Amino acid sequence: MQLLKSKSYWLSLSLMLSLAVMGMFYDILNSPERGFVVLSSPIDRMIPFIPAMSIPYLGWYPFVFGVLAYLCAKDRLMYYRVLLSMNICVWICYLIYFNFQTMVPRPELTGTGLGTSILGWLYSQDRPYNCFPSIHALHSYLVMRAVLSVPSIRKSIKRWVAGGAVLIIVSTLLIKQHVIYDALGAVILGECVFTIITGLALHRRRRKESKWTQGIS
Repeated sequence: MQLLKSKSYWLSLSLMLSLAVMGMFYDILNSPERGFVVLSSPIDRMIPFIPAMSIPYLGWYPFVFGVLAYLCAKDRLMYYRVLLSMNICVWICYLIYFNFQTMVPRPELTGTGLGTSILGWLYSQDRPYNCFPSIHALHSYLVMRAVLSVPSIRKSIKRWVAGGAVLIIVSTLLIKQHVIYDALGAVILGECVFTIITGLALHRRRRKESKWTQGIS
Protein backbone atom coordinates (compact mmCIF):
# COMPACT_ATOMS: atom_id res chain seq x y z
CA MET A 1 0.00 0.00 0.00
CA GLN A 2 2.88 2.35 0.75
CA LEU A 3 4.19 1.83 -2.78
CA LEU A 4 0.87 2.94 -4.29
CA LYS A 5 1.24 6.24 -2.44
CA SER A 6 4.73 6.82 -3.83
CA LYS A 7 4.95 9.61 -6.41
CA SER A 8 8.20 8.23 -7.79
CA TYR A 9 6.50 4.89 -8.53
CA TRP A 10 3.67 6.51 -10.47
CA LEU A 11 6.05 8.84 -12.30
CA SER A 12 8.18 5.87 -13.31
CA LEU A 13 5.08 3.93 -14.29
CA SER A 14 3.92 6.81 -16.51
CA LEU A 15 6.93 6.16 -18.75
CA MET A 16 4.94 3.23 -20.15
CA LEU A 17 2.97 5.86 -22.06
CA SER A 18 5.96 5.92 -24.41
CA LEU A 19 4.78 2.55 -25.74
CA ALA A 20 1.32 3.99 -26.42
CA VAL A 21 2.87 6.92 -28.27
CA MET A 22 4.97 4.52 -30.34
CA GLY A 23 1.83 2.55 -31.15
CA MET A 24 0.34 5.57 -32.90
CA PHE A 25 2.74 5.01 -35.81
CA TYR A 26 1.75 1.36 -36.23
CA ASP A 27 -1.34 1.94 -38.39
CA ILE A 28 0.53 4.33 -40.69
CA LEU A 29 2.83 1.49 -41.76
CA ASN A 30 0.18 -1.25 -41.73
CA SER A 31 -0.58 -1.24 -45.47
CA PRO A 32 0.49 -2.97 -48.70
CA GLU A 33 1.27 0.29 -50.52
CA ARG A 34 5.04 -0.30 -50.50
CA GLY A 35 4.66 -3.89 -51.68
CA PHE A 36 4.97 -6.96 -49.49
CA VAL A 37 6.34 -10.48 -49.26
CA VAL A 38 4.94 -13.64 -47.63
CA LEU A 39 7.32 -15.45 -45.29
CA SER A 40 5.27 -18.61 -44.77
CA SER A 41 7.31 -21.80 -44.32
CA PRO A 42 6.45 -25.54 -44.38
CA ILE A 43 6.37 -25.40 -40.57
CA ASP A 44 3.59 -22.80 -40.66
CA ARG A 45 1.50 -25.06 -42.88
CA MET A 46 1.74 -27.77 -40.22
CA ILE A 47 0.69 -25.47 -37.37
CA PRO A 48 -3.06 -25.88 -36.70
CA PHE A 49 -5.52 -23.00 -36.85
CA ILE A 50 -7.19 -22.57 -33.44
CA PRO A 51 -9.50 -19.52 -33.22
CA ALA A 52 -9.88 -19.97 -29.44
CA MET A 53 -6.25 -18.90 -29.05
CA SER A 54 -7.41 -15.37 -29.85
CA ILE A 55 -8.31 -15.14 -26.14
CA PRO A 56 -4.71 -15.45 -24.82
CA TYR A 57 -3.60 -13.32 -27.78
CA LEU A 58 -5.76 -10.48 -26.44
CA GLY A 59 -4.34 -11.15 -22.98
CA TRP A 60 -1.10 -9.61 -24.26
CA TYR A 61 -2.25 -6.14 -23.20
CA PRO A 62 -2.84 -6.79 -19.47
CA PHE A 63 0.05 -9.26 -19.37
CA VAL A 64 2.74 -6.91 -20.69
CA PHE A 65 1.63 -3.84 -18.76
CA GLY A 66 0.99 -5.88 -15.61
CA VAL A 67 4.49 -7.38 -15.67
CA LEU A 68 6.00 -3.95 -16.33
CA ALA A 69 4.12 -2.52 -13.34
CA TYR A 70 5.42 -5.40 -11.20
CA LEU A 71 8.99 -4.83 -12.40
CA CYS A 72 8.66 -1.13 -11.65
CA ALA A 73 7.85 -2.02 -8.06
CA LYS A 74 10.35 -4.86 -7.70
CA ASP A 75 13.43 -3.63 -9.57
CA ARG A 76 13.25 -0.06 -10.88
CA LEU A 77 16.53 -0.22 -12.81
CA MET A 78 15.48 -3.41 -14.61
CA TYR A 79 12.15 -1.76 -15.40
CA TYR A 80 13.97 1.16 -17.04
CA ARG A 81 16.22 -1.17 -19.00
CA VAL A 82 13.45 -3.32 -20.41
CA LEU A 83 11.26 -0.31 -21.20
CA LEU A 84 14.12 1.31 -23.08
CA SER A 85 14.76 -1.98 -24.89
CA MET A 86 11.09 -2.19 -25.89
CA ASN A 87 11.08 1.31 -27.35
CA ILE A 88 14.30 0.79 -29.27
CA CYS A 89 13.04 -2.52 -30.63
CA VAL A 90 9.77 -0.98 -31.79
CA TRP A 91 11.67 1.70 -33.71
CA ILE A 92 13.72 -1.04 -35.36
CA CYS A 93 10.50 -2.93 -36.18
CA TYR A 94 9.05 0.19 -37.80
CA LEU A 95 12.15 0.61 -39.95
CA ILE A 96 11.80 -3.02 -41.04
CA TYR A 97 8.07 -2.61 -41.75
CA PHE A 98 8.78 0.44 -43.91
CA ASN A 99 11.55 -1.21 -45.93
CA PHE A 100 10.52 -4.87 -45.83
CA GLN A 101 6.77 -5.19 -45.47
CA THR A 102 5.40 -8.71 -45.00
CA MET A 103 1.92 -10.18 -45.04
CA VAL A 104 0.38 -13.28 -43.46
CA PRO A 105 -2.47 -14.91 -45.44
CA ARG A 106 -5.49 -15.40 -43.19
CA PRO A 107 -7.82 -18.39 -43.30
CA GLU A 108 -11.53 -17.97 -43.82
CA LEU A 109 -13.45 -17.83 -40.56
CA THR A 110 -16.25 -20.37 -40.30
CA GLY A 111 -18.36 -21.61 -37.44
CA THR A 112 -19.39 -19.89 -34.26
CA GLY A 113 -18.06 -19.50 -30.75
CA LEU A 114 -16.36 -16.92 -28.57
CA GLY A 115 -12.91 -17.54 -30.01
CA THR A 116 -14.11 -17.15 -33.60
CA SER A 117 -16.01 -13.98 -32.75
CA ILE A 118 -12.99 -12.45 -31.03
CA LEU A 119 -10.72 -13.45 -33.90
CA GLY A 120 -13.11 -11.92 -36.43
CA TRP A 121 -12.96 -8.67 -34.49
CA LEU A 122 -9.15 -8.85 -34.31
CA TYR A 123 -8.87 -9.41 -38.04
CA SER A 124 -11.13 -6.41 -38.68
CA GLN A 125 -9.04 -4.15 -36.42
CA ASP A 126 -5.55 -5.19 -37.54
CA ARG A 127 -4.66 -5.56 -41.22
CA PRO A 128 -2.43 -8.57 -42.10
CA TYR A 129 0.78 -6.53 -42.50
CA ASN A 130 3.50 -5.30 -40.08
CA CYS A 131 4.27 -8.94 -39.37
CA PHE A 132 8.05 -9.38 -39.26
CA PRO A 133 9.13 -9.13 -36.47
CA SER A 134 6.04 -9.64 -34.31
CA ILE A 135 5.64 -6.89 -31.70
CA HIS A 136 3.33 -9.19 -29.72
CA ALA A 137 6.12 -11.77 -29.48
CA LEU A 138 8.77 -9.10 -28.96
CA HIS A 139 7.19 -7.45 -25.93
CA SER A 140 6.18 -10.80 -24.42
CA TYR A 141 9.74 -12.08 -24.71
CA LEU A 142 11.31 -8.91 -23.33
CA VAL A 143 9.21 -8.74 -20.16
CA MET A 144 9.87 -12.45 -19.59
CA ARG A 145 13.60 -11.91 -20.15
CA ALA A 146 13.62 -9.04 -17.67
CA VAL A 147 11.78 -10.98 -14.96
CA LEU A 148 14.08 -13.97 -15.37
CA SER A 149 17.07 -11.64 -14.92
CA VAL A 150 16.03 -10.40 -11.47
CA PRO A 151 17.43 -12.72 -8.74
CA SER A 152 15.04 -11.45 -6.04
CA ILE A 153 11.88 -12.46 -7.92
CA ARG A 154 10.44 -15.78 -6.73
CA LYS A 155 10.73 -18.80 -9.00
CA SER A 156 6.96 -19.31 -8.97
CA ILE A 157 6.43 -15.83 -10.42
CA LYS A 158 9.16 -16.40 -12.99
CA ARG A 159 7.43 -19.60 -14.10
CA TRP A 160 4.08 -17.82 -14.34
CA VAL A 161 5.54 -14.99 -16.45
CA ALA A 162 7.46 -17.42 -18.67
CA GLY A 163 4.34 -19.52 -19.20
CA GLY A 164 2.27 -16.45 -20.06
CA ALA A 165 4.87 -15.16 -22.51
CA VAL A 166 5.21 -18.51 -24.28
CA LEU A 167 1.40 -18.89 -24.48
CA ILE A 168 1.03 -15.46 -26.10
CA ILE A 169 3.84 -16.08 -28.58
CA VAL A 170 2.35 -19.45 -29.55
CA SER A 171 -1.09 -17.86 -29.88
CA THR A 172 0.20 -15.52 -32.61
CA LEU A 173 0.98 -18.61 -34.70
CA LEU A 174 -2.18 -20.57 -33.89
CA ILE A 175 -4.53 -17.77 -35.00
CA LYS A 176 -2.45 -17.18 -38.15
CA GLN A 177 -1.65 -13.62 -37.18
CA HIS A 178 2.06 -14.36 -37.59
CA VAL A 179 4.39 -17.00 -38.99
CA ILE A 180 7.31 -18.72 -37.33
CA TYR A 181 9.86 -16.30 -38.79
CA ASP A 182 7.99 -13.38 -37.20
CA ALA A 183 8.26 -14.94 -33.75
CA LEU A 184 11.90 -15.99 -34.16
CA GLY A 185 12.84 -12.57 -35.51
CA ALA A 186 11.18 -10.92 -32.51
CA VAL A 187 13.03 -13.13 -30.01
CA ILE A 188 16.41 -12.56 -31.70
CA LEU A 189 15.87 -8.80 -31.94
CA GLY A 190 14.68 -8.55 -28.34
CA GLU A 191 17.59 -10.61 -27.03
CA CYS A 192 20.19 -8.58 -28.93
CA VAL A 193 18.86 -5.18 -27.83
CA PHE A 194 18.23 -6.26 -24.22
CA THR A 195 21.73 -7.74 -23.96
CA ILE A 196 23.31 -4.55 -25.32
CA ILE A 197 21.30 -2.28 -23.00
CA THR A 198 22.06 -4.48 -19.98
CA GLY A 199 25.75 -4.70 -20.90
CA LEU A 200 26.06 -0.93 -21.28
CA ALA A 201 24.31 -0.36 -17.94
CA LEU A 202 26.63 -2.80 -16.15
CA HIS A 203 29.69 -1.28 -17.80
CA ARG A 204 28.61 2.20 -16.72
CA ARG A 205 28.05 1.02 -13.15
CA ARG A 206 31.48 -0.65 -12.99
CA ARG A 207 33.16 2.50 -14.27
CA LYS A 208 31.34 4.57 -11.68
CA GLU A 209 32.33 2.18 -8.89
CA SER A 210 35.96 2.07 -10.00
CA LYS A 211 36.06 5.88 -10.09
CA TRP A 212 35.10 6.08 -6.42
CA THR A 213 37.32 3.20 -5.28
CA GLN A 214 40.41 4.14 -7.30
CA GLY A 215 43.47 4.48 -5.07
CA ILE A 216 41.84 2.71 -2.13
CA SER A 217 43.86 -0.27 -0.96
